[in-house]
Amino acid sequence: MNPGLNRLQGRVALVTGGNTGIGRAIALGYAAEGADVAIAWFEREPEALSLAREIEALGRRACALRSDLTREPEAVACVAETVRRLGRLDVLVSNAGMQRPQPVTGMSAADWDRMMAVNLRAAFLVSREAARHMLAQQRGWIIFTCSQLGYIGRAGYAAYSASKAGLIVYMRSLAKELAPHGILVNGVSPGLVDTGFDPLTEQARAAHATSLPLGRLGTPEDMVSAYVFLASDEARYYCGQLLHPNGGEIMP
Repeated sequence: MNPGLNRLQGRVALVTGGNTGIGRAIALGYAAEGADVAIAWFEREPEALSLAREIEALGRRACALRSDLTREPEAVACVAETVRRLGRLDVLVSNAGMQRPQPVTGMSAADWDRMMAVNLRAAFLVSREAARHMLAQQRGWIIFTCSQLGYIGRAGYAAYSASKAGLIVYMRSLAKELAPHGILVNGVSPGLVDTGFDPLTEQARAAHATSLPLGRLGTPEDMVSAYVFLASDEARYYCGQLLHPNGGEIMP
């Protein structure tokens, strides 16, 4: 990765779901811009440890923290361990999530609850803990990975879409609550991103790509600039806003 402009120099960031896909790209992008980075992960340990080494090779400090953020004690411990190891917490990227297509008629209450726990409860818990640390320093940045499906929904994705719609409203409410204390809360709503983990078939992915004005799916690297911007001083007048890197699929 090319060196950045050091827009995040001296800052400490925690990226949840940071070892793969969009989270991995964000973590590397932040390190290239001068930040030290903690990576919260739940599965795929080799990727988490390898990423930490990559960040350190860029001259930044890094740590990889295994955390089930749906569990309150683990969310509390994740933020506390970030502060203990890296000295402070300036930026939280609440990016961890799950996506599972399933028709409503075939969905159990447990399926619904799990989607809400991973995509909404975990975001609440980790952002609450981050906010407590940021309030003490009267400064901070919280960025949520939302989704355009939180606006438009999609057949077979009712639980996912509902969880992301809830996350968007939570983000806006938290932004209003924390702005007077110098903490900026915003979000990014990606379109379909080619992470290698999407459950769509290759045929469906190709059809979706050709339907977009830009004619291709997004990549994790396409997302990074939005997250860097929202964590930088350049976004000092952004509060409760969503950026939409989606190839032109929706234009809110």
